[in-house]
Amino acid sequence: MVILDTSIIIDHLRQNTPKTYLTRLIKKYGGESLAISIVTIQELYEGKITKKEMQEKDLLTTITPFTILLYSYEVAELAGKIARDLASPIEFSDAAIAATAIINGAQLATLNAKDFIHIPNLKIFPTLS
Repeated sequence: MVILDTSIIIDHLRQNTPKTYLTRLIKKYGGESLAISIVTIQELYEGKITKKEMQEKDLLTTITPFTILLYSYEVAELAGKIARDLASPIEFSDAAIAATAIINGAQLATLNAKDFIHIPNLKIFPTLS
């Protein structure tokens, strides 16, 4: 399983092209092997685009095929430890998404690898060429 970071969904929604990173991932691996954290849904709804009905509909169409992984006690505990133990600060959402990937034995696909590369035991999905 590959967990998609919020950056991949945002990139897909902002671009008006069928060749986004997300589209290439789905084409190569299929939507059933892709998942998102429930925290990604919160991050997406923080964006102003969800105030517009058509853009919210595009968002929902984009994320519907993916498995949504919940925020559990185990994920919260690991996310807290990640945030506590990293030398540099990390966003709550990034720690939660990384912990979700680790707990589920998944790789994390992101367009912002720099935000995640120092997290122990996190497997970053290689970028597609």
